[in-house]
Amino acid sequence: MRYSKQREAVYDVLAATTTHPDVAWIYDGVRKMIPNISLGTVYRNLGELCDSGRAMRISVEGHSERFDARAYAHPHFACTCCGAVSDVNPSKVQLTVDLPDVRRADIMLYGICEKCKNNTTKS
Repeated sequence: MRYSKQREAVYDVLAATTTHPDVAWIYDGVRKMIPNISLGTVYRNLGELCDSGRAMRISVEGHSERFDARAYAHPHFACTCCGAVSDVNPSKVQLTVDLPDVRRADIMLYGICEKCKNNTTKS
C-alpha cells in the first residue's frame, strides 16, 4: 500500500480515539485537517486500512459500521440499543478452545450499555 496523505489522516483520526467511531465521525475529524476531502475518499481509505490489517471493521446489526485502529484480536462489547462499541478487558473473558488449529477468534459480546440502561430506568 502506497503512502497517501489522506489515508494517513484517516488513520490518525481513528488511532487517536478508543470510541470505535463510525465513518461519519471519522469524516468530521479528517475534514478538520483536510477540509476538501470527500466522504468517498474516507470510505475508500478505511477499506484499504482494513484490508491491509492496519484497522478493523466492527459490525453491529442495525447500526452503522464501526472501526478500530487496534487491529489485533481483542474482545468487544456492543450495545444493541445505541450501537456503541467498547473494548473488553481480555482477562474478563474466559474461553477454552480445544480445537487443533485455531488461527483467529473474534469475540463480540452484545447487551445494553450503562448509558442506555440508565436512560431506560429513568423513563
